[in-house]
Amino acid sequence: MPDIYINEFHMAFYAAALLVSLTILMQSFIQKRTDRAHNLAFIVMVSIIFLNSITEAVAEFVRPYITQSDTCLFIDDICHILYFLFHCLIAPLFFFYELCLTGAIKKRTDFQVVLFSVPVIVMELLIISNPFTSLVYSHAPNGEFQREPAEVIIYFISFVFIVLAIVNIFRFWNAMNFKKRLSLICFLGVVVIGLFIQFLYRDIRCELFAEALGTLGIMLLMENEDDRIEPETGIYNRHGLEIDLDTNFKLKNRVDILSLRITDVGTSLRSIGLTNINNLTNDIAEYLKTKVQRYYIYNIDPSQFIILLGDKEQEDHQRRYKKLFKNYEPNCTIDELADDLMERFKGNWNMGKTKTSLNPVIIKANIPDDFKTVEEVFFFIDSPVPQRLDKPVLEGEDLGYLLRRTSIENAIHRGMSEGGFEVYYQPVYELHTKKLYGAEALLRLHDSELGQIYPDEFIPVIEQMGLIDDVDNMVLGRVCEFIESGIPSKAGMATLNVNLSMIQCMQKGFVDRINQIVDGYNVDKHMITFEITESVGADDYKKLGEIITELKASGYQFAMDDYGTGYSNIQSIFSLDFDVVKIDKSILWAAEKGDLGMTILTNSINMIKQMRKKIVVEGVETESQIHLLEELGVDYQQGFYFSKPIPKDAFIHDILHME
Repeated sequence: MPDIYINEFHMAFYAAALLVSLTILMQSFIQKRTDRAHNLAFIVMVSIIFLNSITEAVAEFVRPYITQSDTCLFIDDICHILYFLFHCLIAPLFFFYELCLTGAIKKRTDFQVVLFSVPVIVMELLIISNPFTSLVYSHAPNGEFQREPAEVIIYFISFVFIVLAIVNIFRFWNAMNFKKRLSLICFLGVVVIGLFIQFLYRDIRCELFAEALGTLGIMLLMENEDDRIEPETGIYNRHGLEIDLDTNFKLKNRVDILSLRITDVGTSLRSIGLTNINNLTNDIAEYLKTKVQRYYIYNIDPSQFIILLGDKEQEDHQRRYKKLFKNYEPNCTIDELADDLMERFKGNWNMGKTKTSLNPVIIKANIPDDFKTVEEVFFFIDSPVPQRLDKPVLEGEDLGYLLRRTSIENAIHRGMSEGGFEVYYQPVYELHTKKLYGAEALLRLHDSELGQIYPDEFIPVIEQMGLIDDVDNMVLGRVCEFIESGIPSKAGMATLNVNLSMIQCMQKGFVDRINQIVDGYNVDKHMITFEITESVGADDYKKLGEIITELKASGYQFAMDDYGTGYSNIQSIFSLDFDVVKIDKSILWAAEKGDLGMTILTNSINMIKQMRKKIVVEGVETESQIHLLEELGVDYQQGFYFSKPIPKDAFIHDILHME
């Protein structure tokens, strides 16, 4: 009787393939990467490798006994049937996976789908009928496995699908990023090497192990979306949008874009706090996922979500999906989705014990009709919407504001290169003596094509262009030049106010940069007062407080601008070491209209006085307002009654010729 033994060398390869494929499956389900078409194709491929590893291990275990036991022969036969039945699907599945990954699946017609399905059906029929026909394989009288002619057909069909996959890689080479290319090439390379080794050395059963390693490479390089997905919401981020837009442009897909913008997110942030703003973002994301699949949704920032809806093929897929799952109700058109979103935003959003309402603006656009490049789409995304809107949904001709934004950007570039930016000054006067106390430096832009452009239009664009540092530094430098000239001191001015951008304040090295600019001039730092708007996030107070303390130690003064326009005023005054508080003009004007406004103005002034801080009231335009402020005992006043912001030369003329 011959020795009976199990080939442990073979079993080692099967066990390795089983463990690797099991690890990949567990990771895919833990990370919830199971909802996209290519995710499902990938999981099926890995599942086949996992099942084939089991069937091959079982077959290897019973193989020494098949000549002695009909049961073992039957088990071996079942294992081979299952192996061929599933394993022959790997090549077609990889081809399908690649089509989904590149987006080329959207280009396939129903006829092409049927055409590619026919050879797969032929393979499966050959394998299923093998117990009756023995066309694929058979067993010799001694139980040895024998290949039959139909197996060549199966391998040939699999080879054709591999060739199609290779052709498809090169066809859509430019539509894929580096990671996609690398993952697909790694899979093919490792699998081909494994097949080649097993073909040359029949005793090295490394085919399944090579396939498992190939899919592991795909998981690490392609299925892993940590760099483009938000872990909290499960939707895609700005980087993910950039990748998907790039693919759609390269494939020349027609895609509808919906931008959901929350125009009052700054107010909501101050009213509900930073902790709840993240919860609010999650709630909006969860609602959007009830309308479209998560992989169509992108969160740009707390105030903006982007939704991409594909071409007709994608809409047809959604309709078919709806028929299969009755509880799934996707909107098939961008218009239907916009209507549903506007209806939802009529209600409140629950934030724990707090309810808040939000004001959305929906903007609809299209690729390639409205945008021709990824850069144009992001220009649209980053452009602020007009402040005065007569309707909540913008499309078509409504997008003309983007042309204005382009013109503003060009004007800013011309202003930087041609000297179009000019610093204006608006005087601040002592209330009782009526003497000039100081002035606020305000930036203006004169453009040769657009004429005068005001800060509320060009400052947000400058911030988004990343030029705010250059502009703020320029203003500070010109103010220092003015102080160095000696004219402000000659006119009896105690200070010149310079507005600071919060974006600039929070940057690393800000204090050193400010001192470096001012130290380049022979000026008294006490002559410079930095104005900071009160509308800062709660988490910024500590860092901003440290910056103010450090700069005040060098001699600078600080003023809180626009007191009364937001929710964080009192916290700002208590948290930050301001020398001066500037009360917004809206508080003064409201005091003249009713008792409530007068109460707010009076209480605000009394509170600031008790904190031993100086008070400037903005927006003074009439003598009656001056008399009111005299009665309330404020320190300084500023407004059109005295002067509008004027160019430096005109300001110098006025202050030097004052009676």
